[in-house]
Amino acid sequence: MKLTPAIFIVLCILFFPGLNAFGAEGHASTSAFNEFRIDWAAVKLRIEPETYTKGKTPQVLITLTDYISGSPSLDAEIYIYLEKTRQENVHTAHKTPIIKNNQPDKSSLDFGESTETAPALDISIFKKLLPQQMAGVYAVSYPIPKQGEYNFTITIKSLNGKAFAEPLIYGGKISYLPKTKYKMLLIIGIVLISGVIAVWIMSVRKKLKLNTSQKINILDIPWIKRFFRSAWFQPAFQVPVLLIFLIIIAAGLFDIQKGDMNIATLLMWTIWWAAIIFTFVFVGRVWCMMCPFGAAQDWIGRLFSLNKDFPKPVRNIWLSSFIFFGLTWWDSFSGIVNKPALTSYLLIGFFVVAVGMSVTFKGRSFCRYACPIGGLIGLYSMFSPVELRNKGLEVCRNHKIKECIKGTEKSHPCPMFVTPMTLDRNNYCNFCSECIKSCSQDNIVIRFRNFAKDLWVSAKGYMDEAYLAIVILGVSIIVTGEMVEPWHRWMDAVGKIIPLDMLGIMSHATREKATFLIVMTTGSLIIPSLLLFAAALVVKKTAGMESPPLNLKQIFVQFAYMFIPVGLSMHLAHNVSHLLREGPGIIPAIQRAATLYLGMNLGEPDWDIIPLMGAESIFWLQMAIFMILNIFSLYAGYRIAVKYYGDKAMRAFIPMAALAVFFMMLNTYILGQPMSPRHGH
Repeated sequence: MKLTPAIFIVLCILFFPGLNAFGAEGHASTSAFNEFRIDWAAVKLRIEPETYTKGKTPQVLITLTDYISGSPSLDAEIYIYLEKTRQENVHTAHKTPIIKNNQPDKSSLDFGESTETAPALDISIFKKLLPQQMAGVYAVSYPIPKQGEYNFTITIKSLNGKAFAEPLIYGGKISYLPKTKYKMLLIIGIVLISGVIAVWIMSVRKKLKLNTSQKINILDIPWIKRFFRSAWFQPAFQVPVLLIFLIIIAAGLFDIQKGDMNIATLLMWTIWWAAIIFTFVFVGRVWCMMCPFGAAQDWIGRLFSLNKDFPKPVRNIWLSSFIFFGLTWWDSFSGIVNKPALTSYLLIGFFVVAVGMSVTFKGRSFCRYACPIGGLIGLYSMFSPVELRNKGLEVCRNHKIKECIKGTEKSHPCPMFVTPMTLDRNNYCNFCSECIKSCSQDNIVIRFRNFAKDLWVSAKGYMDEAYLAIVILGVSIIVTGEMVEPWHRWMDAVGKIIPLDMLGIMSHATREKATFLIVMTTGSLIIPSLLLFAAALVVKKTAGMESPPLNLKQIFVQFAYMFIPVGLSMHLAHNVSHLLREGPGIIPAIQRAATLYLGMNLGEPDWDIIPLMGAESIFWLQMAIFMILNIFSLYAGYRIAVKYYGDKAMRAFIPMAALAVFFMMLNTYILGQPMSPRHGH
């Protein structure tokens, strides 16, 4: 079924205008250029030259124009002060922007900050900008001794000849960084690599004599098939990853207990956790195949295990989802991402539980039913364009031995308790290759397909997966909201509504924790599900009253899968920011650890981290992620509606599309706020 114009109409009407309305316009740039409003003046702040050069004093230029007419603002007395940003721990000290204004016009402030009387400032530390030849342009030479991110404060005493009783004050962030040496090389490298891959794919298709409608089975390539069937296929990935995790544990326990300097927290939370989400999107559960906890289960369970069946009532992802939410809630209070020792204790705990389950239950019961991110990985893997399936169902039906279930002398039964005969989606296949090794009929195929296809082609839907899909959406919004700078103000506003005084909660710190617990629980576990339930009621009333193909529960379950790309979009956008902004912090951490523990001189650690991409570029990358996954969400919803409602598909689709777009606009608004760093000195 092709994508109908109606979807694009809904997309354009509901989403794109809302992009600006819900935060894109007010995003706080931290490049060497910034735009904002002060009173009725539109302000453009820039540094020239745009890139940092050591020993060279740049100019700070401010262009003032009338916000309505665009005409230059003259006779302005304007001052500026720059201060090197001191990064703070996002879990313990959210920075409050110094954006204050004594004017009553709230529309002059970005992000809806409250109007306050500006505090007295020592203007002597500020530099006065002088008018330039071009009308409305003011400039001053400002020594910037070091590259990096700076807080700026602008003070305007008069504007267009009008003197203010109290100066207008505006603050924000701006970055001044050197030219990226390897950006062009990276771009050229990506182009060359993509070209080589394209040529290789075409040559393989020609060699296999495939027509344009046939998809490549990568197992038809001899050397790839030999690798998958090799006894070393899994250990080749598992052993290096296990060694890295052991290093993380050792560093967390015995190295410096500062999250932004210890490789344990940086590798685990800034690199691994930020980057691993992308593997789910592009290659499904491949991570699970090489996961050290899974490897421990494989190796120990095959030496000794009671081989009991996991309890039937929890052979689902309810337990996994409960643990996932609990750890997410715990992290928000404990700040585990900034605590190396706590990170190590958590990993040790996972190893103990995984090994304990391997000697008690069959296969990878921990991975399938108890891993905190197992359910999340399964849902995100439905988006992946790579799938393992059977070549022909009749071959499986007619073959009586079923080695893929029982195993052989050279292979083991599927550790995730799935079989290629009934496999129609990616949720629980981790590409361990055991079925490839065991199948005597050579009836296994690994191929590429359309992104997100599992969301609408799967034969069945399940309540545990549906509920987790909508909970992940809420969790990603709340957790990302917690990491933006206005978060504490929002929590204070919510705290005033909740009658915590009646419970005897008086201290600000305790009130804040209680408020967050309530917001996290209701915003993740309750409100998104209630909204989906309400949309399901509308669908039932508008599309299924006469002869409904689905009851209310089934509507909730089936359409919940279309919200996976919505939650995934926030997860990706949130993590790409941490990866690109904070990822380079691993370099000085490795340099320090190598010098201290290995006696290797890899250079002097420079803790003044340069992001891989500017804040403005990251923001628009995030918006691109939102727009692309919004289309996938809407398309999946439309295909689900067509699958169950036929001619009445649009009646079922529109309520769900409206809800998906609402969540996407909320995502956009949250990421329109200034982001706080995860780690900081």
